Amino acid sequence: MDQEDETRHTFAQEDHQVAYIFDPDQDGESRQDQRAPKRRRVTKSATKRGGKAQDDTLFVPLLNGAEKAEFVRLRQTRFEEAWGMIDQRIQGILRDSNSATLDQVSTFVNDAASTCIDQIPSVFVVTGPNIASQDLLFEQLSESLGQQSTSRFVRLKSSEAVTLKAALKKTIRDAMATVVDGDDEDLQVEGTQDGRRYLDYDLEALEAFIKPLNCEHVFVAFQDSEGFDSSLLSDLITLFHSWRPRIPFTLLFGIATSVELLQARLLKSACRLIYGAQFDAAQAGNILETVFKGAVAAADVPVRLGAPLLRSMLDRQHEQVAGIQSFISSLKYAYMCHFYANPLSILCSGEDEEAPQLEHLEASRNLPSFRHTVEREVEKSTHESLEHAKALLENNEYLVNQIRSGHRNRQTWASRFLRSLLILQAAGAQRTSFSRAYVDGMVGGAPMSPEGSNLVQCIRMMKPEELPGLLAAVIAIFRDGDGTLHLDPSTEEKDEQLQRTLETQLEELEQLKAKADEEGTSLRSKYSGHSKIMRTTVIAQKVQLSQDSAALRDQDKRLTEIVDEVTAALSTHYPDTNPNHVLFAECWLYDSRSPSREVFVPRPRAAFERSLGRPHDYLNCSCCEPDSQGLQATLPATSILYQLYLETGNLINVADLWSAFYALVSQTEEDERKALVMFYRGLAELRALGFVKGSKKKVDHIAKVKWL
Repeated sequence: MDQEDETRHTFAQEDHQVAYIFDPDQDGESRQDQRAPKRRRVTKSATKRGGKAQDDTLFVPLLNGAEKAEFVRLRQTRFEEAWGMIDQRIQGILRDSNSATLDQVSTFVNDAASTCIDQIPSVFVVTGPNIASQDLLFEQLSESLGQQSTSRFVRLKSSEAVTLKAALKKTIRDAMATVVDGDDEDLQVEGTQDGRRYLDYDLEALEAFIKPLNCEHVFVAFQDSEGFDSSLLSDLITLFHSWRPRIPFTLLFGIATSVELLQARLLKSACRLIYGAQFDAAQAGNILETVFKGAVAAADVPVRLGAPLLRSMLDRQHEQVAGIQSFISSLKYAYMCHFYANPLSILCSGEDEEAPQLEHLEASRNLPSFRHTVEREVEKSTHESLEHAKALLENNEYLVNQIRSGHRNRQTWASRFLRSLLILQAAGAQRTSFSRAYVDGMVGGAPMSPEGSNLVQCIRMMKPEELPGLLAAVIAIFRDGDGTLHLDPSTEEKDEQLQRTLETQLEELEQLKAKADEEGTSLRSKYSGHSKIMRTTVIAQKVQLSQDSAALRDQDKRLTEIVDEVTAALSTHYPDTNPNHVLFAECWLYDSRSPSREVFVPRPRAAFERSLGRPHDYLNCSCCEPDSQGLQATLPATSILYQLYLETGNLINVADLWSAFYALVSQTEEDERKALVMFYRGLAELRALGFVKGSKKKVDHIAKVKWL
């Protein structure tokens, strides 16, 4: 095994080739000539050291190969540390997402053990229409309910239990299965003490197995209960109830619709045998929002994802009804692509950084954010700004200091950006979810000015009773931060000054409200609807209606001044929150959508058609280079047959196809038998790829296959 592990961790040049050419004749001769290498014993410590050395070189050098080995290893280390932190946070969020449901189910199971005597305790968990979220929930249920040694947990899916016998086999096998070794995935079924042999679908074997264990619960979970046949479910419930005195069955049903619809599908006699309670699981949309806040939008995430990539990930979650694991996989792939393909990902990390190479400095001077910063400083036309721009362009030491301060600039931007989103959300200026608002903000920032948002309008249209709540929420955003976003209290002097101003306005607003309550009047500003009155004027027997403002009292005027001061302070507080305007933002911002789209939204037909239509793109050989003469005889046999395949109808005569193929191949291959072998091999590959199949209409014809 040690030798095999060492061989598996060894990479060859062929591992990085795009395609392979298989020639059985040459390969057979080469195998006969080659001699098996002599094996030697390798200790586990040496294997671990060898595996670690190979792991250090999994990332390839960038910057046209000029990147040093220590920076290559540093990129891989940063990726492992960054994703390790995010993955740990995601797992914690997932564990806490269904904690309330798990506690309720555990309480019901413990209480039902004493109350249910003639009926089977049953748990009905309504998971919603997202079937993919059921895997996470039932995995947590198996960990929560099956953690005791005196309990057994069995998960049944409709695809695995089609018949009654198959359902019983899986139930008995999974309930009796015990892991032999912690590192071994093979399962062992223990025998009974009396040595009797049972059929694999006989519940008496399960009874004999759990009897010496004093098992308290045998949980049987029907993960997708709507997928099971109604008669099968009724038969299983009846059978489990008949064994209930000897085997302590407890049933769990995952329901995507409602309990009433499930009850209508079951027999009434079966429904009378169960005693259940309904529990609502956390919806997939809520879990996605929580994971998004903690792993994507949090203030301390090491990598920020751009708007195009995030929008495609969210759209795929809603359109394809994908589970949360699909979103997590996409997020991990984005992290890997960022650190694997970006040599500047080691910069602006906030840790003790080594001095970058000259190639790093030259690459950083070609970034769009660097160009934008230099142009902005030149446009200011002050002495300090011009010296700053000149030093960025010419002084490497000054540039290194700016790179090292990039982490602080990133944290400042993240704090301002997230606080802007929270303020807009508190004022009711955002009508969408937080994830969508975050994605829209990553395009051009989260402006609070009247030109970029309706924050000012929302505050002006608020009632006097709602304005104190808004001011208190905004003050809490600066004073306390936000726990779900890992946003700490603000320490900027500008934010502290705004916080003091809002506290003063809130105190004065409370005084105005208390005084109005004493007088028995209501406050109103000039922006409220109550301050508008309609006037009727009769001129020459014609009635004219006009709108005018009602007279405001001193308290109302002061309320209007407070509203104007609040809107002016908030709308001008954060003038620019665009992430692309932060210097060296490309070091921590990843916005490429193409790699994720090609991996998570595969297009097999397009790939097959390109490989068969243009094999030179993959083989890169001179014999496959396209020319102006049309179809070439030097192309692979499968490519030639594919080109002929495109020119035919739905039914293809194999004899005619062979004639056309041999007429073309005979220019380079004179042996007809070898050409026939090439023809059969190419036709078999087309069939394996799903382009053609045998025809029942005519024996000597093949039919095209329509597939997406």
